[in-house]
Amino acid sequence: MKITRVCCQGCGANLEVDETIRFVTCNYCQARLEVVHDASTTHTRVLEEIREDTRRMADNLRVIELQNDLERLDREWESRKQGFMMEGKHGHRHLPTAAGSIAGGMFLIVGGIVWIGFTVKMGAPAFFPLFGLLFIGMAIYKMIEGSSKAAAHGQADEEFNLRRSSLLRKIAEEKRKN
Repeated sequence: MKITRVCCQGCGANLEVDETIRFVTCNYCQARLEVVHDASTTHTRVLEEIREDTRRMADNLRVIELQNDLERLDREWESRKQGFMMEGKHGHRHLPTAAGSIAGGMFLIVGGIVWIGFTVKMGAPAFFPLFGLLFIGMAIYKMIEGSSKAAAHGQADEEFNLRRSSLLRKIAEEKRKN
């Protein structure tokens, strides 16, 4: 067995270790040391410093995991938000609002009433005024659909913002710990 002399990183004392030793405690300062056998040299490292580095890396890993959770949440929300979108008459997609749905519905209802009045006044056959009723029915359906989608989007958006705020708070807390 080959005996090697190494220096304690805690107090500088000379220690003698054989090549099979991996960990040692200094007899003088009681520092716990790791004996590192490299290809050309043998030296010691204080284990507490290694533990501190490991703790710091674990803390940093926790921040990275939380940041990944935040990015995943943002991506999922963007995907989910597409399900709430409504398409306008020219293919333009937008998020619904209750006010917009009601205003659009009222506009179509007035248009249907005007159509019915116009066709009756002109003496058109009976099925022409029925188109006005179809218009009014479609308007009511769109008002209900748009309003319910707007309410569902509002609730989902609120949940998303709460989860996002929670993750941001956790990230800030973890960063403060470091």
